[in-house]
Order: sequence, then structure tokens, then C-alpha cells
Amino acid sequence: MKKLLSKLFLKIMGWKLVGEVPKEVKKAVMVCAPHTSNWDFPLALASFAIANLKVNYFIKKSWFFFPMNYFFKATGGVPVDRSKNYGLVDSMTLLLKESDEMIVVVPAEGTRSWVPKWKTGFYHIAKAAEVPIIFGFVDFKNKEVGFGPLFNVTGDFFKDMTKIQAFFENKSGKFPEKYNNKIF
Repeated sequence: MKKLLSKLFLKIMGWKLVGEVPKEVKKAVMVCAPHTSNWDFPLALASFAIANLKVNYFIKKSWFFFPMNYFFKATGGVPVDRSKNYGLVDSMTLLLKESDEMIVVVPAEGTRSWVPKWKTGFYHIAKAAEVPIIFGFVDFKNKEVGFGPLFNVTGDFFKDMTKIQAFFENKSGKFPEKYNNKIF
């Protein structure tokens, strides 16, 4: 039912799902960009439902209030207190290593606002947990939401980031002025 409703939602909105995540991928970090609007969230949730992906994602602790907390928990939300620096990369790496199946969704910018460069925690989590990176995107210009190719981290940070940046170069957020695809 969730898959059917998600397909209907995308159709009504005039969007299409592109790409896929190979079925054999059980553990990964999904880096998503651009993230400039609250509309990114329902579009992403629809794409996850259609692709039969069970994901976990970080969301500001302030969003976990009644009754929304039930919705966010049901869709894979993990509350994060951004005022505290408590080793989120290390925590997520450990969770991924200990899980049989887990896809962690990380918005590249870490916020809907413009930032001078991306957060790179997604890369460090994938490298330390020895899992691939999935490229997830919302492209308002082309009305596409979906997944790019799997990317295996080589350990050469600058080379890897250059390839990752190239994939997201032509993606457009709802508010393009809030999106900076520069990783470093």
C-alpha cells in the first residue's frame, strides 16, 4: 500500500523516480543532495518506499514532538541534538558495522540553508564501516528523485570527493540559491 501511495504521490506531483539501488546492497551510506526545502523529505520518502528501501536518517531532535515523533520513528528517523558534539560519525559507523542491514541517509549539506561546503561525515562513515555510498538526489529542475550509481570509497579523499561532486553538479534544489555543490 505504501508503495502504491508513493507512486501515486509522485505521479500527482509530476515527478518521476530514476535509478535504483541494487537488491544485494544491505548496508550503505546514502548521501542526498540538494537539500534546500522541506519538500525534499516527502519526495525522498516516496522514493524509498517505491524502491523498497528501509532507511534510517538523522533529524533535528526538535522535530520529535507529539504526534510527529511517531511518524519520524516509523519512517526511520533518528533524533539528533545538534547543539552537542558527541561523535556522530563514530556512533553511526559502529551501528553500521553491527547491523546486518542498514542504509543511513545523510543530507550532504547537513541543513536546508546555504553552506560554503558540504559536511563530509557521510564519507568518513562509509570508509570506516567499509560500506558503499549510494547517491540519492532530488532534482527540481527535471522533477526527478532517485538514486545514482553505487560508489565504493577508495581512501583517496580528494579523488573520491571530486567524483562525488561531479555526480551532483547538475542537480537543482527547489531553492537553487541555497545549494552549493562544492564539497571542499
